[in-house]
Amino acid sequence: MRITNVALAHHAALGGLHRAVEDFSRALDAGIVSFEPGPVAAQAASPAGAAVARIPCGKGFPAGGCHVVSAAAGRQAALALADTDLFVVHSLYRGHAPWAAACAARQGRRYWAVPHGCLDPRTLARGWPAKQLWLGTLGRGYLDRAERVVFSARRSLEKAGRHAPAARSVVVPWPVAIPELQGRAVQRARFRAAHGIPDAARVLLALGRLHRIKRPVETIQAFVAAAGDHVHLVVAGMDGDRARSQLARLVPPAARDRVHLIGGLAGAGVGEAYLASDGFIALSWQENFGYAAADALSHGLPVILSPGHDLAHEMPARDGRFACGWLLPDDSARAAQAAIAGFAAAPESVLTAMGEAGRGWAAEELSFERFRDRLWALV
Repeated sequence: MRITNVALAHHAALGGLHRAVEDFSRALDAGIVSFEPGPVAAQAASPAGAAVARIPCGKGFPAGGCHVVSAAAGRQAALALADTDLFVVHSLYRGHAPWAAACAARQGRRYWAVPHGCLDPRTLARGWPAKQLWLGTLGRGYLDRAERVVFSARRSLEKAGRHAPAARSVVVPWPVAIPELQGRAVQRARFRAAHGIPDAARVLLALGRLHRIKRPVETIQAFVAAAGDHVHLVVAGMDGDRARSQLARLVPPAARDRVHLIGGLAGAGVGEAYLASDGFIALSWQENFGYAAADALSHGLPVILSPGHDLAHEMPARDGRFACGWLLPDDSARAAQAAIAGFAAAPESVLTAMGEAGRGWAAEELSFERFRDRLWALV
């Protein structure tokens, strides 16, 4: 069986979406057809080793933004998909999705729809009239005809509401690697020395693009208000609609030696940051899976998570409370400050137990092997 992912602008800059498509590619031994809003090279390898056919949607409006697929682009994509038995189509609201459904129908093939966060109420609220029009005219038929509509968390499916066809919607959590923790002390010491963090300090890591949806401003404010002098905050991420220079100005002089704005990390640097930390915090308004939080669990870190983390609501509980750290009851500053204060005051043994609970759950539920087996069972 030949399976192909159909994506929109498959580039690493898209973060979690790009990573998820790569995970599907590895699990299903599938190629990638990427519709592109602009001129691109025809072929390029993906990090997973799959061939990527990059096809410009067309020129001018509306094809230039991939709102529709031009006739020339459609012919090129159809050739790339000619022997495909199953199309796995990622994201909504652009022309690649209905085009792929129509192409699959013409070829007598099957297709899955993978909405990612596109049906979350917060996503729908941004540009709502246009998205409502798309769902009303194209999206309903597209989703109803899909053999499967695949979500990464039960809460994401629930929030999609009437837009998700109940009989064909399924939940398959994305995978994360479960790293070996040998050599942690060496990497911890190296990272801390590089960023001027004392060995004895307790480190809380916030990792993600500096964008308002990730709430970096609120994270820094809550930390400054609630953490003790022995706790340091590391904020790692590329500039988004917030810049490091803006965030630096928010840190009061008394806390500047404890708030480290270190910019984006890549490759081994990401793992080193997790290994050097004692906890992880993400106050995002919306995380339909949340790779950064899942990676923190896999590294054995207790987590402080906003209620917008859909996957967090599937993580284990113990004695009636969140077992992996702190799952906030709401998005208030008070809730965030209380969790940070709890992290700062918790005995090391408590943090270790939280980290072990999260790592054990991730190894069981989020392994690549389990992801692959779940997908092939659906195939």
